[in-house]
Amino acid sequence: MRVSGRIGWQVERHFGRYGEIEHDDGAIVFRTEYANARQLAAWVLGLGEHARVLGPASLADEVARRAALVAERHAEGGLELAPPAPPTAPGDGDGASGGGATARRETAIRPERFARLVTLASVLIEAGRRGERLPVADVLDQLQLTEAELREDVNVLNVVNFGGGSYVLYAEFTDDGWIEVDPEPYSDNFARPARLLPVEAKALVAAIDLIGEHIPEGSLAPAREKIVAALGEDPSETGLQIASAGGDDSEIAAVVSRAIARRRLLELDYYKPNEDEFTQRLVEPYALVNGREGWYVASFDPERDDVRHFRLDRIRSARVTDEAYVPRREVDPAADVEGWPRTGEVPASRTARVWISPERARWAREERRVTEELADGSVIVELSFAGSDWLAREVLKEAGDAAVLEPEDARDAVRAAVAKLVPATR
Repeated sequence: MRVSGRIGWQVERHFGRYGEIEHDDGAIVFRTEYANARQLAAWVLGLGEHARVLGPASLADEVARRAALVAERHAEGGLELAPPAPPTAPGDGDGASGGGATARRETAIRPERFARLVTLASVLIEAGRRGERLPVADVLDQLQLTEAELREDVNVLNVVNFGGGSYVLYAEFTDDGWIEVDPEPYSDNFARPARLLPVEAKALVAAIDLIGEHIPEGSLAPAREKIVAALGEDPSETGLQIASAGGDDSEIAAVVSRAIARRRLLELDYYKPNEDEFTQRLVEPYALVNGREGWYVASFDPERDDVRHFRLDRIRSARVTDEAYVPRREVDPAADVEGWPRTGEVPASRTARVWISPERARWAREERRVTEELADGSVIVELSFAGSDWLAREVLKEAGDAAVLEPEDARDAVRAAVAKLVPATR
């Protein structure tokens, strides 16, 4: 495949080790083995007009076919939705709440529900330790749940945490609107000193060595010494191997880390995919944070007088300058960790309704909020977005197995994105 110089550097950095790279007049030609044509076609479509398959012809045809499918499903009348799935009969499936097909198929605990369960567990454990009962109404208000959702979550926690001689909590609903929690939430197993397997000890040492540059010097040294003493050897001296991340941004991360440690301004050559342009930024770097789409450098941008997060995989180059900066007290690099980097939502976000084909519905249920199950196995999900161009790229990555239903301007953005692809996929 041929990738334009606009994003060729990005493909080379993250995927070059999986094949061969040839530079051609600013662009690159990337040759790689593949086993799944659909998966590779989806990746190519996600790169937009910057990538074109040169061969084999069968793969080029698959990319063109799926681009045409995206266009067809966003044309007027091009997608006919199946009727809603019939409700589940009593006793069918494992949905205790009788919530129809959605309840029957909602078997996996999605990330947002897991966070909700952890929060609920902490609330219940604290009540158990205090020997207090919790008013159901207060818990509903605190967690913004319906009573049916709360009862289901409590049941999940009871099942997960009870058994095998150990339990973290056990909660019951009373008839008069209270929740009673076991006042002794930890069994004897939890009272014993923690034990580390050798592999766990090695993993802790590796983690300490990996993040050591990002925290005050020496703060984890005592913990490391105790683990090494208990282990009887230093894993770093006995050939411990640490797996690298999926995308190789290690050089950029190292430059950013040096700037953070030395409190120096950081100069970035940053690619903005929404506008398909590069911008030069001079920022005060504060921390590396992990988000749902990768690693970010949390920084303060003096030119915009605000905190900004820059994805490492979009930084073409970074340079530590000689100009020092004084950390601003008002800047909290962790403030947005549970916000946009984790959820993808910003104050200006809108919600799109997106249809997902039966073939891809399984993965959509794990990653997205399903709002409707259809009789043919397809689903409708909600997707938060701030820019229509970003949403169009996400839809292209589904290679015809997704279609925006509304809003209309987002459908227009997908049609425009596909129109740019047609010459590149023939």
